[in-house]
Amino acid sequence: MRVVDATALDVAAHAALQQQVFGEVLEENDIPLERLGPAVFGWKLTPPEGPARIALVERDGAYLSSCSAFPLVLARGDERVRAWHLCDAATVAEARGQGLFGRVMDALIGGVPPEDWVFAFPNGQSRGAFERRAFTPKRVPLWFRPARGRARSSERVTAVDAFGAEHDALAERLAAEQGLCALRSAAYLGWRYGAHPYFDYQCLELRRGGQLDGLLVLNRMEARGRTSLWVMELLGVDAEARKELSLTARALGKAQGCDALIAASSAKLPGALRVPGCFLPKQHVLMVRGAGDADRPPGAWEVQTGDWDTF
Repeated sequence: MRVVDATALDVAAHAALQQQVFGEVLEENDIPLERLGPAVFGWKLTPPEGPARIALVERDGAYLSSCSAFPLVLARGDERVRAWHLCDAATVAEARGQGLFGRVMDALIGGVPPEDWVFAFPNGQSRGAFERRAFTPKRVPLWFRPARGRARSSERVTAVDAFGAEHDALAERLAAEQGLCALRSAAYLGWRYGAHPYFDYQCLELRRGGQLDGLLVLNRMEARGRTSLWVMELLGVDAEARKELSLTARALGKAQGCDALIAASSAKLPGALRVPGCFLPKQHVLMVRGAGDADRPPGAWEVQTGDWDTF
């Protein structure tokens, strides 16, 4: 086993492993293999905070198992810390049951500075491995609102031309009032939404009196005959700003022929209903721990749909 950073990774081989392990799931949901293609991982593993680290198990030059971790800046008030998002854990069928997932995860956690955080959104199959490593679970609600009824887009909500200094200032204002979460800086937003090679996000901003007061990012998705508008980010400096953004999202959802608005976020999507856990095929759970101290209390964390790397 070895750990490399993204600059030394064979991205094509990495993508091939992901497609081999998850290709059937993509096919069942009518998602093209391109969703897990080299372009996606070339983007994902090179965020603004530096290259991701990837733990690999190989045999005869082929990847058998891997797990990735990419760095982000987290903010809470004046606090700024680094965290590593563990993701893309995959093991080929013939190598399962050999403890490879635990080995690659331990290698990544062991290489992270002790003052950093590590977190993940594991599926049901891998959640136990995180629990055994003293990760703290934090359930993330799923919000649902039909895209019908009367709603009108606000004239003050317009498309983002480019992410820049104003968005950095907005990120600082938001951080002053929130729990620990990814700092939505211009660099982060430009990477996460502006540079994605597969999804074409709708990025909008709210201006009141000439000041940037909110951000809305949407992703229209079709799956199994249904069209949904996923609310990736709904961030406003106050309740009125969030309401204005939400009304605009509803109006756009209806205009674009969507059945519903959906968000997986700590904060309630205005006007939406929380989907009971018993109706969900997968519980959206955030797992958190200190890299060097598994007993370090994580405190309050806040999550937007965009923190989950699936959409």
